[in-house]
Amino acid sequence: MNHITDEERKKYKGMGFVPNRDGKNTSVRVVTKNGVLSSEQMRVACEIADKYGNGKIAITSRMCLELPVISYDNIQNVIDALEKVDLAPGGTGAKVRPVTACKGTVCPHGNFDTQEVALEIHYKFYEGYRSVKLPHKFKIGVGGCPNNCIKPDINDLGIVGVYIPKFEMDKCVGCAECSVESACPVKKFEKNVGIDSNVCTDCGKCVETCPFGVVPSGQKGFKIYLGGQWGKTMRRGNLMKRIVTSKEELFELIEKVILLYKAEGIAGERFGNTIDRIGMEKAEEILQGNGLLEKKNEIINA
Repeated sequence: MNHITDEERKKYKGMGFVPNRDGKNTSVRVVTKNGVLSSEQMRVACEIADKYGNGKIAITSRMCLELPVISYDNIQNVIDALEKVDLAPGGTGAKVRPVTACKGTVCPHGNFDTQEVALEIHYKFYEGYRSVKLPHKFKIGVGGCPNNCIKPDINDLGIVGVYIPKFEMDKCVGCAECSVESACPVKKFEKNVGIDSNVCTDCGKCVETCPFGVVPSGQKGFKIYLGGQWGKTMRRGNLMKRIVTSKEELFELIEKVILLYKAEGIAGERFGNTIDRIGMEKAEEILQGNGLLEKKNEIINA
């Protein structure tokens, strides 16, 4: 392809082929669905990089692959090669972006299977809402615990797995060496006193550590951040008041949040700016009801 028009370049970028600065080639962004690839998929990506690119592969901030210096002439060849191992280009545009997840699936700190949940989110909302144009990009981050390795609070929608301890302080006997104090990563628990819920991170490390049953159990769930952003403008997401306690509730909330952004957002406005404009209290009030789901088709087709 000796010459490519601006219109063609724009079309290919929307497909996941980002222009290189040489003006002649492109980088293909390969969506990983949940930040995980099989060894076979990695081998094919390497083969594509060697055959059609410059033999190099970069990892994007969304935990996807980016293969640079690919001729526009080879775009279809690249797409065909990726399809053979259930991969596809993408991850650009004013849409739901590729979903990122931490290693909570195998990490000892993980409070839930982050990669499985992220995969379900990918199918439901990255693919399910692929044809829905939003005011701007919309990023979803899935973190397994309050360590925040994946930085959920700077995504447009951030999910943090928690294990909220249930304390029974009347059972505390004031041991010289308190196992709950030792287990607390933030060192805010005090024997005979307990812990202020405002400083407890709800990591769940203290659950079932006391031989006298001070923390006999806990409630697993998800904390949700709305409107996070990182880049030229930085904004930490607002923490929702509610704790989500099931995957079904989580997926319903995610859909409501995307519909809220679609309905209330202004073209070119990030979700955090939408939250600032309408107010977090108002946003939570809207998300608590079912009006967005009832008007789903109307909102999507507007």
